[in-house]
Amino acid sequence: MDYVVLIEKWNRSINLVSRQDTDRLISRHVLDSLSVSHLLKGKVVVDVGTGAGFPGVPLAIVNPERAFTLCDRMAKRVRFLQVVKSQLQLRNVKLVEQDLAQAKSWSIPADTILARAVAPAATLWPLLEPGLAMDGRVLVFSSTQAPEANITEQGDEACSPYRYRPETLAIPGLSQPHHVDILERH
Repeated sequence: MDYVVLIEKWNRSINLVSRQDTDRLISRHVLDSLSVSHLLKGKVVVDVGTGAGFPGVPLAIVNPERAFTLCDRMAKRVRFLQVVKSQLQLRNVKLVEQDLAQAKSWSIPADTILARAVAPAATLWPLLEPGLAMDGRVLVFSSTQAPEANITEQGDEACSPYRYRPETLAIPGLSQPHHVDILERH
């Protein structure tokens, strides 16, 4: 709840979440973020385009044994996350101000890469795959839209560089289920 209070306070001066979402921060953002906790793989998790810290901060709170790197390209969001990290004493969180689409290399391969409200999975795969551990996975939040019928673009999963699996998640407090695209090396 301390995290939600910080978002509400900072959202007045910098746009962290839509003003329409301030009354439903818990269901639309916190619980949605936590819905993929069972899908995390390994110890090293990277959240690209984290914005206000979704899904990375809620997941770091409930998974203290994992190391989370939260990346965002906007300095004002990273400054907000520095306050969150400090006030919530999140020792398992590292913050990076960087556009990972422009990254030449990753410092450490990620076991799980998270992307929420960033881009479609097929677009993200070539950008994120270089930072993925050999048996890692990418989780792309697809919101309430139905998963793409054929995300591989090549038309045949056998020709794709990754395996694709959609997962539908029920979020308490939301009427529509949310969808996550799971991508793993083939």
